[in-house]
Amino acid sequence: MNQRGVALIAGLALLAALSLLALVATSGMILQRHMAANYHENKLALENAAIATSFATAWLYSRANDEREDACISNCLLPVAIHNLGEIPARTEYQDLGWWQSNGIEVGINPESGEAMGDTPGTGAVPLLWILEELHFEAAENADDGNPFAGVGYYRILSRGTGTQAGKIAVTESIVARPWGGDYQLDVFPPGPGPSNFCFQFAGKVEEDHHCGRLAWRQRR
Repeated sequence: MNQRGVALIAGLALLAALSLLALVATSGMILQRHMAANYHENKLALENAAIATSFATAWLYSRANDEREDACISNCLLPVAIHNLGEIPARTEYQDLGWWQSNGIEVGINPESGEAMGDTPGTGAVPLLWILEELHFEAAENADDGNPFAGVGYYRILSRGTGTQAGKIAVTESIVARPWGGDYQLDVFPPGPGPSNFCFQFAGKVEEDHHCGRLAWRQRR
């Protein structure tokens, strides 16, 4: 009788241990699934922010020379959708969606007409948005001596993307340079599937202390 009791207790203890092990394993699997889903959402939000950046860059590189005031250094008559320095607050990554929609441009929308331009790229829960701000304009020193470039503008691109959940937000910041003045091929807007060729045509023509293209990038949120 005692042996049966001991065997029963041992069996119950073993069953409890197995049940606890199964519970721990299940909890671990659920945690891993949540982590994988969270990683996917964050990655998707970052990818959508990159799409917004490509639209902002293409818009900047598609602007004609006469859309920027000649010999102007700061707070010039800039193309629509480009803010002057100081108009955008420092902590844009924590501004709500309403602020972004009031101050930014939605991907897939023409900044001039406000009309949609076909299918909207991205798979975010809310529209993808971008903001352009001119930081500095550096006039070419020999612009009056036949230099084909009036100068180079330096710009900040702020982009906002989300995952399939509106709360999964990524905000990125890119610093890009764009020469103004001269005869060259403008970029295409909206951007195509391939990389931009705008800066390749300036190789060897822009002064060494000037630039074209992305100079810096960081994720702000």
